[in-house]
Amino acid sequence: MELSGCVLFGRAREERDCVNAWHCLSMIEDVKKNNMLRWICSFQGNTPIVCCTDCDKVEHIKRRIRLKSILLSGSYCLDGRGKNGTCVNACNCLSMIEDVKKKQYPQICSFQGNTPIVCCTDCDKVEHINKAIVDKTGAIHFRTGRKAHDVCLEHLANLPYEGCPTSGLVKLWHEEEQCYQYTHKYGVYAAHVGQDARRGQFPHMALLGYGGAMDTADWLCGGSLISDKFVLTAGHCISSAVRGKVRYVAMGILKRTDPTERWHRYHVARIVPHPEYHAPSKYHDIALLETGTRVRFNLHVFPACLNIDDQFLGVVTATGWGALGHHMQLADTLQAVSLQSYYEEACAVHYPPHRHLVRGFNGTIQMCYGDEVGGKDTCEGDSGGPLQAKPVLSTCLHTVIGVTSYGRNCGYAGQPGIYTRVKFYVPWIESIVWP
Repeated sequence: MELSGCVLFGRAREERDCVNAWHCLSMIEDVKKNNMLRWICSFQGNTPIVCCTDCDKVEHIKRRIRLKSILLSGSYCLDGRGKNGTCVNACNCLSMIEDVKKKQYPQICSFQGNTPIVCCTDCDKVEHINKAIVDKTGAIHFRTGRKAHDVCLEHLANLPYEGCPTSGLVKLWHEEEQCYQYTHKYGVYAAHVGQDARRGQFPHMALLGYGGAMDTADWLCGGSLISDKFVLTAGHCISSAVRGKVRYVAMGILKRTDPTERWHRYHVARIVPHPEYHAPSKYHDIALLETGTRVRFNLHVFPACLNIDDQFLGVVTATGWGALGHHMQLADTLQAVSLQSYYEEACAVHYPPHRHLVRGFNGTIQMCYGDEVGGKDTCEGDSGGPLQAKPVLSTCLHTVIGVTSYGRNCGYAGQPGIYTRVKFYVPWIESIVWP
């Protein structure tokens, strides 16, 4: 896709158009000098769309390019820094990403149709560099085609804060092979969280409002922001017996008593319960809320990832503004409790068949978490909120692995709660949020 405009930084700062590289005549001089001081705006198939300073565009610059020597794909070559390489399709050379970013373009060997064949010093070639995403540390991650995974990578690349450790690929020189290899950075580690959350610690956390007016709404259930339009919550949170359907979503707050300017409030435009959820049953207790306008991200409002492969780190944490204990008042400050997983056999004992769970605990679509010793638990008012962990990608992200669903009297040691297993529902979520 060609973009409408760009800013080129060279000897002078110029505002120009993004065009197909092969229509920009000044590309010839850049190619000859191997000094392509040009911003790549995007790709159109294999063809770069570049920021062009030419007043007039040409039909195709390939007809006017004269390379000193033509090397075919697979030929040995020397790059501009004197390192040995191999001539390959530019789209198969991962170093192109860093080179484009630093404006240190590789030596062009020849052309294959519209695609440059470049001198690549990587040990291994990739399928296509357009599948790569670069995070803020410069580490590289690859899209897999799985929507929830790829969106999580986009979250990582657009984090509103700096200095976040990640586990992406970094470029290292392999002395023995005399080429660049890409290897994962050192692992990231999750930290144990206390009981009171810190401001901005869980920026995906949402509070759901019920009632006629936003200013007088009752804020009862929790939820998780997962995109700029959707909040994930529990099926039984889509309505209140007293106040009716959920109408509002609030984000960006730490305390219920936070001043109005800290509340980022949105109207709920659409409620999407799972098609197999039928109250008061506790099976398939999951729903999506679509906001009327797009959510604006910042330090205190930012989406979480979804668990698709159980690849997460350390402590699992539940968060919410629910009751501080059985028959106690609702929390003013967002609470965070670390919980342990229960074996499915133990969960089946705690939750045998009854009228709300006619087949008893179902480990395929549900999870059991609690505290066997200290009585840590979610409570009334925490429903719909996330059970989350830190993904392997980065400690600055959160992965929602469960949705707070159901439990008996809260706060008693050895009494786990039931959480809807998000992994099972990711295909359904993807079909609605990222169709």
